Amino acid sequence: MGRLKKENRIETSAKREASCHNLQKVLVALSGGADSVATAFCLKSIGLEIMALHCNFHLRGEESNRDMNFVKSFCENFNIPLRIKEFDISLYLKLNKGNSIEMACRDLRHKWFKEELAMTGYDRIVTGHNADDNIETLFLNLFRGSGTRGLKGMEVDNGIIWRPLLSFSRSDILSYLKFYGLSFVVDSTNLKSDFRRNFLRNEIIPKLREEWKGFDKAMHHTISNLNSENKIVEFYLKKILSENNQIISVEQILNFPAPLLLIKRFIQPAGPYNTTQEEVMEAIKANKPHIRKWRLQNGELILRNKRLFIEMGHGERSS
Repeated sequence: MGRLKKENRIETSAKREASCHNLQKVLVALSGGADSVATAFCLKSIGLEIMALHCNFHLRGEESNRDMNFVKSFCENFNIPLRIKEFDISLYLKLNKGNSIEMACRDLRHKWFKEELAMTGYDRIVTGHNADDNIETLFLNLFRGSGTRGLKGMEVDNGIIWRPLLSFSRSDILSYLKFYGLSFVVDSTNLKSDFRRNFLRNEIIPKLREEWKGFDKAMHHTISNLNSENKIVEFYLKKILSENNQIISVEQILNFPAPLLLIKRFIQPAGPYNTTQEEVMEAIKANKPHIRKWRLQNGELILRNKRLFIEMGHGERSS
């Protein structure tokens, strides 16, 4: 009985969250891997109406088809409706230059999931992200130079995507699958360290776990703290930006505790370049009477009469 209670922590947690957010019908991203299989089985077990979504990018030859066939068999065995989408990544990359394969897959997957959510009217898209994934995300964003917005990790529920396994480790999930005798497929590319996330997962984080006792617990506390602090930052940013819409005064910028962050968020809809916020701040400090303009990816930014304006549109950069 103790063993059963331990393994059912995942189901208990998912049931509590589903009830809290009144979730009844959900779309489950089902790759066939351990996390997605555990998620689908768990949500089916607690009585939610689920539909599985499977993407086949045809990037791993027969292994991609093996995964698709496994998902078909799994869904048939547990009476789960399934929709499959096959993608032509080569064509997408030709039409969207500058994207990596990893980024292309993510963009196509998310776009399709959101289309299915809108079409079916289901309550959420569900993914199998776990606590280990969240730690990896923290490190990836740390190396990209992110602030609290990136370091806070993923949210359990953002109103579109629900991640019911986010508080459980990969070992918790494997134990859950073993207890119920559930099989899953292994993506062979995850065993290679040629992608940054895989390098962190396979090389770096295991060494950190060896060196620091309680590493995972400390990381979860860090993510939780950053999440709380980010909520405070976002609250005040939204308060200022919602009041000003597409215009903000230099006085407001200079009086804000983090002026560069305020500029960055204000100009974000116009697609700023990496150095735009610093250039704007330098112009504000210079306090020159003439008008300054920045042509951005999706619009134009104007500094005039000690006010910053956004005019949405398209164009190339100039200053």
